[in-house]
Amino acid sequence: MNSLDAPAELDIFDRWLVTIEARFSIQIDANRQAAFKSALKRFVESIGMDLESLDERRKSGLVDVETWSMLLHLATNHETRFFRSLPATERIVKLCEGITSPRILSVGCSSGEEPFSIASALLDAGHPTFRIHGTDVSSMCISTAREGLYPRHHGVGLLAAAPTRGDKMRFHRFVREMVTFEEHNILQDRPVQLANPNIVITQNMLIYYRTDTRYEILDRLSAMLVPGGHLITAPGETLNWSNPSMTRIPNSNPNVFQRSVDV
Repeated sequence: MNSLDAPAELDIFDRWLVTIEARFSIQIDANRQAAFKSALKRFVESIGMDLESLDERRKSGLVDVETWSMLLHLATNHETRFFRSLPATERIVKLCEGITSPRILSVGCSSGEEPFSIASALLDAGHPTFRIHGTDVSSMCISTAREGLYPRHHGVGLLAAAPTRGDKMRFHRFVREMVTFEEHNILQDRPVQLANPNIVITQNMLIYYRTDTRYEILDRLSAMLVPGGHLITAPGETLNWSNPSMTRIPNSNPNVFQRSVDV
C-alpha cells in the first residue's frame, strides 16, 4: 500500500482527508472539515471528475502539481486582512528601532496583507529601507501577493500605496521590491529565500499542524534567526514549546521569543 493510501474502510472523503493530511503534514480541524468537504466536491466537479475517479488517478501517480496545490489551498484557511494583529505589527516596528535595514520573514503570509501591513507601518515610522519576505504553501495566495493590488484600506498610507481604479490600491513599485514572496512549505529542506532574518513572524499558521510537527517548525524558525533575533507567534501556537536557544519575553502580547546572542 502506498504511504499516502488511507484505510479502505473509510468513506471517500475521509480517505482524501487522511491522504492530504499525510502528504502535507497538516491537520484539518474538525470544525473546518464540512467546509473543506464542500469546497473539495465543487473543485473536483469543476474539473469534470468525482472524488473516486480523482483517487484512482492519485493511486496511478497521475495527479499533477497544480491539482495537489489546489487541494492544499482548499484544505487550509487563508483568512487574512490588513493589520489583522495590530499588537504584532506595533511590536515589529518597536523591535526594528536601531536596525538600519531590518530583515523580516512572514511565514504563512496568505495573500500578502500581513507583510504589506508591516511595510506600511515601517514606512510610517520612518524606516526607508527594509526587506520583508512572505512565504505560503498556496501558489494562488502567492500570486495575489506578488501583484500588490488590494481593496483600499484606511490603515495603509500614501507612503506605501496609491489609489487605483475601482476602489483599489496598489503598493508602490519600490515597496514591492522590498516586500517579496515565495511559495514554500516550511517543512521542506529547501531554504527560504531570505537568510538571517532579524524577526520571524507566524500568525495562526501553526494551528494546522500536529503538536510534534508544530514544535519542529518552531525549532526551524528559531534556527533561521540571527543571534538576538525575535520570533513572534499567535496565542496558542507555542503552548508547552521550549528551545534552549530561545527565551520568551515576559508579558508579551503577542508571544515573543528572543534567540540567544551566544548561539
